[in-house]
Amino acid sequence: MKLKNWIFLALVSLSVISCKDDFLDRAPGLNLDEVKVFTIFENAQRFHADIYSHLQDGFNRLGNYQPVPMSSAADESDSYMGYHGTQTLNFGSYDEVDNQLFNYYSGIRKGNIFLSKLDVIPFPDQKTRDAMVGEVYFLRAFYFFEIVKRYGGMPIIEKVLIPGDNLMYPRNSFKECADYIIADCDEATSLLPVSRPDNELGRASKGAAMALKARMLLYAASPLWNLEITNPDKWQLAADAAKAVIDLKNESGGYEYELYSKGNGAKDYERLFFTRRNSGNKEIIFYKHQGTIDFSNQQINVWAPKGDGFEGAGAVAPTQNFVDLFEMSNGKTINEPGSGYDPLNPYLNRDPRFYKIILYNGSVWQNVTVETFVSPDLNPSTNGKHRKILSEYTNTGYYVRKYLPEEVKTRTTVRAYHDWIYFRLAEMFLNYAEALNEASGPVAEVYSALRMVRSRSGVIDMPSGLSKDQMRLRIMNERAIELSFEEHRWWDARRWKKGAEWLGGDMYEMYIVKDAQGKLTYTRKPFETRVYRDYMDLYPIPISEMNKNPLLQQNPGW
Repeated sequence: MKLKNWIFLALVSLSVISCKDDFLDRAPGLNLDEVKVFTIFENAQRFHADIYSHLQDGFNRLGNYQPVPMSSAADESDSYMGYHGTQTLNFGSYDEVDNQLFNYYSGIRKGNIFLSKLDVIPFPDQKTRDAMVGEVYFLRAFYFFEIVKRYGGMPIIEKVLIPGDNLMYPRNSFKECADYIIADCDEATSLLPVSRPDNELGRASKGAAMALKARMLLYAASPLWNLEITNPDKWQLAADAAKAVIDLKNESGGYEYELYSKGNGAKDYERLFFTRRNSGNKEIIFYKHQGTIDFSNQQINVWAPKGDGFEGAGAVAPTQNFVDLFEMSNGKTINEPGSGYDPLNPYLNRDPRFYKIILYNGSVWQNVTVETFVSPDLNPSTNGKHRKILSEYTNTGYYVRKYLPEEVKTRTTVRAYHDWIYFRLAEMFLNYAEALNEASGPVAEVYSALRMVRSRSGVIDMPSGLSKDQMRLRIMNERAIELSFEEHRWWDARRWKKGAEWLGGDMYEMYIVKDAQGKLTYTRKPFETRVYRDYMDLYPIPISEMNKNPLLQQNPGW
């Protein structure tokens, strides 16, 4: 069977292929047709579970060899080798990069197939039926949100397309897509349970659907969509949706979600990414479930520092642009009068999260002191052991610490949980603070939401008396730090229309020279000039897709 549009190949092929070939991969030895798949509950369960297979984690999103996170296309980090996958984005070439259309439309189609078979699936009870159907509505909304945030309005496909159907669908408007996602989230919320038992960890819950709705409303209210989303209460709707997640109660009457805080300050921030809900981490709302991993997994070794004692690829190097966003421990930005920032000792007295997110020259991790200085003559034998050759080690003077469990080391078999978190409570507090500030200004509830997030890591309160505009900037900065490397900055820049300011222009390194007497000199210098134009706020629809479906109008500027 040949189809004209490979976006919709994903939407057509499953009725012919997945219920046979793909499904048999999961049920070897069974010769099942589509009817038998759905009239036997255990088989329907397997098909249902496979809808989750289209979830993508963000640890290694871009590239083939040593794939790297989206942060290296943003101003958070850099991945110096072209094969890492972000260099084309850094220089303004987007076609076919981060192209998830086939994957996500495939997931949507599987969901549509499942929903079309509800009358024949022999669910054991109504509770099971509600939960499974709710999961499908959530996943369909999640996958479509991933498409829409990249391209804007795209075709809404609700029916199960079969060979012979019209496959030439025009684009829906962004508003139509946002309303569709919100409706699916509402349907999922009405069906899903609040809590999941330990044997269902990783499955969607009521809070996951509510969190997706809150994020969708926040994006829709943002400046990128001001011309299309014009209702005056849009920010209040986003605030209310985020607050509903924060206030969600479980069957026992307690809060379903709590910030992971054991009284250890920023160490709790560090450990929340390696601690599951059944081990006391009630901050997680939805994540990609997987088993433990060791150093050999690319989720660890691609990120881990390169050089003696670490032996990772060091492919994710935080930029000086990002490091400069960390406040001082007194809550002032580094350029504010009275901040105490010392350019001769730039890592002293910073936001406590800095020391859990960044590996910098002189920091100690895994009992190894990080050395990213160079000698005056750039001699590899006297350069720091983690920046021996500038072209092969970090090109910014930093490595990432966040997402790296300290106990997972090279040449060991130590393993740890390392799950990609899609939604966590801290984001909901920040979404609420942002939306409420836009709706009502910096009222007490805005300060309170920010305090909840910052105090967990031992960060002091925001300064009092901020204007709405000042608070907006502080919230932007807070999101950059708290949600760093979690695939928010890349999208925040777009929805705020800050891409040219943040993601374009010069990216800086910290060039550290150690002389013969051991004196260190710190110089902030550009290592790369990136290209970003306002029209890049939306991805281009791949040329291959435009050629196959003339109804797909290209985004402006491309």
